[in-house]
Amino acid sequence: MKRILSLVLVLVMLFSAVVMTLTSCGEDKKPADVKPNNNQNGGGESEDSIYAEREAIDDELPERDYKGRTFRIASPRPTEIKVSETAINKGNLILDAKYDRNQAVENRFNVNVEVVYGSTATSEVNTYVAKTILSGVDEFDLFIGHQGSTGALVLKNLFTNWYDIDYVDFDKPWWADSCKDELTYDGKAILAVSDLNHQAIECTYAMFFNKSMAASYELGNLYNIALNGNWTYDTFYGMIKDIWEDDGDGKKNSNDTFGFVTDGGDQTTQWLYAFENPIMTKDADGVPQISLKTSKINDIVKKIYDLNNNTTGSYFPKDDAWTRSMFIEGKAMFIIARIDFADTPDLRNFTDDYGILPIPKYDENQQSYHTMSYAEQTVLAVPKTAKDLEFVGIITEALSAESYKKLTPTFYEIALKSRYLRDDESKEVLDIIIENRVFDFGYIYSGTGSFGSVLHDVVTAGGNFESYYQQKSRIAGIHYDRVIKAFDKLS
Repeated sequence: MKRILSLVLVLVMLFSAVVMTLTSCGEDKKPADVKPNNNQNGGGESEDSIYAEREAIDDELPERDYKGRTFRIASPRPTEIKVSETAINKGNLILDAKYDRNQAVENRFNVNVEVVYGSTATSEVNTYVAKTILSGVDEFDLFIGHQGSTGALVLKNLFTNWYDIDYVDFDKPWWADSCKDELTYDGKAILAVSDLNHQAIECTYAMFFNKSMAASYELGNLYNIALNGNWTYDTFYGMIKDIWEDDGDGKKNSNDTFGFVTDGGDQTTQWLYAFENPIMTKDADGVPQISLKTSKINDIVKKIYDLNNNTTGSYFPKDDAWTRSMFIEGKAMFIIARIDFADTPDLRNFTDDYGILPIPKYDENQQSYHTMSYAEQTVLAVPKTAKDLEFVGIITEALSAESYKKLTPTFYEIALKSRYLRDDESKEVLDIIIENRVFDFGYIYSGTGSFGSVLHDVVTAGGNFESYYQQKSRIAGIHYDRVIKAFDKLS
């Protein structure tokens, strides 16, 4: 911990001339979604006090000596968990924070945190997890899997109810509110999100804009529009719909300049959540029900279909890499990208100035901005083969708590806000974005035959929602019924 603070102080001294005041949008509400700090560096508290406030929160765990026992993790993101000693103290504050998190837990409980099965091939890890658990072999204690594929594993009845695990406390600030809300049904939770899921922040979608281009088209103060609650889809669309600077061949291509550039996939899917139209919501009895077919769903589909296909100022290259590269090349005024786009060499070296905004609201009647996380965000699950649930609970809780105290503030408050975002308004907007992320039961527990990518699928298929829904609703209903039955099978 002391080493992190020292690095932070050095960073402050070196960059004190350019570090800007960090601001916050308000309540400390969502743990894994980050708790915005109300008095950040430059405005009262120093960066080290951000750590001190978090360190002061007691995890209330009992003291245990596990005599060198290994806490075993399986994950398609092994580098998110384990950091070698040779990788630290080289200027990467995030790696250092991960290392210090692990050291704090290992030293306190006399354990070794190890990734016993890690591969960047998600399907390979998922196959290993399913095969191992179904064979009844106790080979790992915690699975940290991709949100987009772990939900489908739930149907195989592989995991333990989080509420049956001692010393896991969803009321602590390092657990996302979604654990108690969207991810809990009938007093049971199969998947969970904590600050141990570092990608819960990184994978969040935001709208990036080129300030120079916005100024050249005299779009006004976009931050004021957003912070006053007036950043709606119609406002956004009116700004970009006619902006197309052709390279001379009369055809849209990546050499042209556009008002908006987007790909398919989750960049399209996220509009569903930005417009407050989730796949599933809970009924009066707390049972998740398909709620996709609302009074505005056809209008949502039409808006996004036209945006992707029938708008002069919009370009749809169908590839996220092209989307980001066109932004870097100054050929896109607006794009939608994950927040960790700000932590890339290309954007750090971007010669134009940029800012971030929330994803636009459906209309001005909508009270809040919303967004979602990319499918690669990780979630936590405990295999039903785990024999010592107290051990699993204590070490998972400790790793989550130490991530909240060390890793999250290092990434969010210092690296992201102080190093990468270029103005105070972006920092204020970032808090709003993170605080209002949506975790949809229907998206997290998606799989073959589900509605997990419904908006992308409908838009790609031609934009006829009614036809799509008629064809798919029965199969999707069967899928989600199976998910509910998986919950019912838990104790």
